[in-house]
Amino acid sequence: MEVSPDRVRAERVAETAQVLRRLWTGDESSFVGTQFRLDRPSGFLRPDPPPPIIVAGFGPRMAGIAGRHGDGFNTQAMHPDLAELARVAREAHSASGRDPRRFSVSVFAGLSERWLRAGTPERARLERVGVDRLILLASPPYDLGGIRLR
Repeated sequence: MEVSPDRVRAERVAETAQVLRRLWTGDESSFVGTQFRLDRPSGFLRPDPPPPIIVAGFGPRMAGIAGRHGDGFNTQAMHPDLAELARVAREAHSASGRDPRRFSVSVFAGLSERWLRAGTPERARLERVGVDRLILLASPPYDLGGIRLR
């Protein structure tokens, strides 16, 4: 299977967010993009409330797409440009005319003590950047008892 170039994949993400919003709000007007086409769509479920669209990425292009078309941005907790990516995403969200208080920034990291204990330098960095959610990834085999204790 061929992997599309970054530009095409980014375009696909942006259009997917636009299409989902249209379908979830019951917009039955036609849509023609470079990746998708809807001809008077109808009959799609309308979740209430619609789930947030969180766009993940590792660079400024995806952070901008997240801000313009999404409700949040997700990247690596230890990303060296985390603060800049969060800034780009938030500014794009604000420039799109949507409420910046409703935009979230989340990050992911492996399950380790540096993320579990309050006051660590890593947690302080996330707070400075304004990260709303830290997603911790656990690898198998899963020790549910040990995870619960943390």
